[in-house]
Amino acid sequence: MRLTRYSLLALLTGFLLASSLLLVEIRHLVSYKGAPPDIEKLISSHPAGWVELEGSSVNPGWKEALKGEYDVAAARIYRNAQGEVVMVVMTWSRDGIRRAGHLQQICYQVSGCSVSVPEYTVVDSKAGRQGVVAFTAYHDSNVAEDVVYWRITGGKPDMRTGYSTLMATRFDKLNRLLTYMFSGMPDNIMVRVSTMRTNTEQPATAHLAYLKDYLEQLSPADRRLITGL
Repeated sequence: MRLTRYSLLALLTGFLLASSLLLVEIRHLVSYKGAPPDIEKLISSHPAGWVELEGSSVNPGWKEALKGEYDVAAARIYRNAQGEVVMVVMTWSRDGIRRAGHLQQICYQVSGCSVSVPEYTVVDSKAGRQGVVAFTAYHDSNVAEDVVYWRITGGKPDMRTGYSTLMATRFDKLNRLLTYMFSGMPDNIMVRVSTMRTNTEQPATAHLAYLKDYLEQLSPADRRLITGL
């Protein structure tokens, strides 16, 4: 029997429904066995030459809104002697499959920004080479935000950059759950560093300079925790 477009769509829909049920059932058997990282300590450990701006930590309203997405969320704003400002966001979830750090470019799109095509790149420092996803979010015709971020799932870098289809995302989650069934649920850490600029023609570099200094001043254990390296 030849499959028509509609019968193929029905089969794919059935697969998605079945895999959703399987994901729910498997998830009950898998749990995170480690201790939560001290995200507040990690985000507050800023390099010399950068000063935290007053009132830049996560406000109660934002923290409450993120409860359904992450177990821990923190944000800080830092400024250097030249007046350059960077925004830092870190999140942690004990369920690194269902509540992993979002693809940040999609979050910016949902908030109304137009976003450049995300690219994988590296930030070089004395601590090593940190892989990041980089993109620019345009808030309006005059204001742009240059962003880099990365995610660590189960202690390993998770550098997927694309806008995965529903099928691919579902299959990936199912594959990960099967992998971790006997080793425990992987947690997820997301780190995002960005800076705003009004000159939309010239990319900013303050967030890259901050990230380089930040990674170099971390202890080896903390650096391994948030980079997976």
